[in-house]
Amino acid sequence: MFSTFDLKEISKELSEIERMRIDKIYQLGNELRIKFFGRGREDLVIKPPLAVFVTSYPKPAPKNPTWFAMLLRKHLKAMWLFKIEQYDFDRILTLSFGFYEENEPKVKFVLIVEMFRDGNIILANDQNVIVGIQSREYMKDRTLAPKSVYAFPEKKKSFDITAPELIELSKGNEIVRELATQLNIGGLYAEEVCLLSGVEKSKKDISEEEAQRIKEALSKLQDLKKDPMIIKKSGEVKDIVPYDLISYSSPEFEKIRYDSFSKALDEVYGKAESEEILKEELSSHQKKIQKFERMLKSQKDLYNSYIEEQELYKKMGDLAYEKYAIIEESMKLIEQAKKSYSMEEIKEKLKDNKLIKGIDFKTGVINFNFDIELPIEFKLNVNENANSFYERSKKMKRKIDGARIAMENTENKIAELKKEEVEFEVEAPKIIEKKVREWYERFRWFISSEGNIILGGRDSSSNEVIVKKYMEDSDIYFHADAYGAPHVVVKEGSKAGETTLNEAAVFAVSFSSLWKDGYGGGDAYWVKPDQVTKEAPSGEYLKKGAFSIKGKRNYIKSVPIKLTIGITQDGKIMCGPDAPVQKNTVKNIKIMPGKHKKESFAKRISKILGTDDIDGIVQALPPGGCEVRGE
Repeated sequence: MFSTFDLKEISKELSEIERMRIDKIYQLGNELRIKFFGRGREDLVIKPPLAVFVTSYPKPAPKNPTWFAMLLRKHLKAMWLFKIEQYDFDRILTLSFGFYEENEPKVKFVLIVEMFRDGNIILANDQNVIVGIQSREYMKDRTLAPKSVYAFPEKKKSFDITAPELIELSKGNEIVRELATQLNIGGLYAEEVCLLSGVEKSKKDISEEEAQRIKEALSKLQDLKKDPMIIKKSGEVKDIVPYDLISYSSPEFEKIRYDSFSKALDEVYGKAESEEILKEELSSHQKKIQKFERMLKSQKDLYNSYIEEQELYKKMGDLAYEKYAIIEESMKLIEQAKKSYSMEEIKEKLKDNKLIKGIDFKTGVINFNFDIELPIEFKLNVNENANSFYERSKKMKRKIDGARIAMENTENKIAELKKEEVEFEVEAPKIIEKKVREWYERFRWFISSEGNIILGGRDSSSNEVIVKKYMEDSDIYFHADAYGAPHVVVKEGSKAGETTLNEAAVFAVSFSSLWKDGYGGGDAYWVKPDQVTKEAPSGEYLKKGAFSIKGKRNYIKSVPIKLTIGITQDGKIMCGPDAPVQKNTVKNIKIMPGKHKKESFAKRISKILGTDDIDGIVQALPPGGCEVRGE
């Protein structure tokens, strides 16, 4: 069973998938899987009451989705996951979903995961009304069913419990049992408290001194340093825990440590079907190769047809000049005949003419019958007709070049896939490694030319977090002198040079409302961290995400609005001033305010950058329309 401490640590780790958008949802038995755009094969696994974690082991989606999966898809389709958090140190996890409205997160639904008893998953709307539920429950104190208002379970006693309250709990009762149930920490951690305090777990009617020791042990328990591990006994998995516990200090227990609690959980709960999955993966990989091979055949057929057309049009142009006199004379005769005869009469007179196959007065074309059929337009003279054929030949030449590049790309892709195919090892399944997501990627960001990390808020919430949590004394705070500008923090800004400060100014101005309004530039200023305060000026109120500035502001005037977006060597999307983005990315493109919506523009940009991370591009772009900047 997942404990409150397990949920505490996993909720922290899962913050890495916040601000990501749902791609797919499916259910396998009691296991719910949520796929997010830009996460590849990594899924969020919700498996109540056993575990919640991110898996790197794929599973094939069921052919027929469950009714609950269909309900979740209907309501949560393409929504953003804004927040994952543990409810009130209970065995309840809440996931808040919604859309951005005017660049601010607007929660529409909350997925509530109950990790006690048999476990449950509930979908509630923004009014806390249950829209869908995996298992209906009817209890004395609450009803869990569609159209009912979701009520959280009655709160248990907190860690602030007093010594007299602990003494009262133990009257006639084993202290370990009361700690487990009344404090909602479960049997394992109740035993850990007893071991830390030196109080016998079966003790009843504890003393004041014992109660005090238990209080101290509870405090130590809350401060345990994370040390995720799998506990084995006699080769069998005994437990998965986020801490190194005294309960498992005996030599009979084998400890296998992991970088994260999620990885430890994934190793136990995600790996069981890995061999079967790998076989499916191999089959899928082979199908992908076959798909590209079919694509290559089509491309080759198209390439050959372009060559034929290019040669034909060139031949037509040459033939028009070669038969110049005959064509010109024929056209003159037909023009003269039109004055005396009807179109049908002219056609009849030319019926036996071996040089003219036919005339279409409707389209204005004479079809000459030379070595090949040569369509000549009335409205053009012979020179113009010949040049028209040559232009078509040139156009085909450009298509041939494009088709050749497409074939080369497909051939390279097939070679890559065949190389990957060799690396599949059924007898030793490998975990699919994810790209490491850095802490700063939850914000707008770029790396300056001098190597400084520069952060920018996405909305009022992230603006608040940047200043309160991530701004340090050694940093520099930037803001555009415009409405709707993000809070920008230059890490280690006190040591930064003029280049970095100017780049931060461009960043602050470009991500303000000035971009959306189509301005070419604006002003920005910077101050030291101790000048940024939450204290509102007299008679004013500071809303969420807003701060007040004390003292002198250091202005940088007439900052140009110029951005470049690119992709780094390890697949991260970076958007910022031209020079640092070009320096730190392998592919990039300059952008400016424009008429194209972010979503459609992102699809276009993804092709240029060679990535399928469209959501990553959308998140990186400034608010408002965009277009490619040519210089």
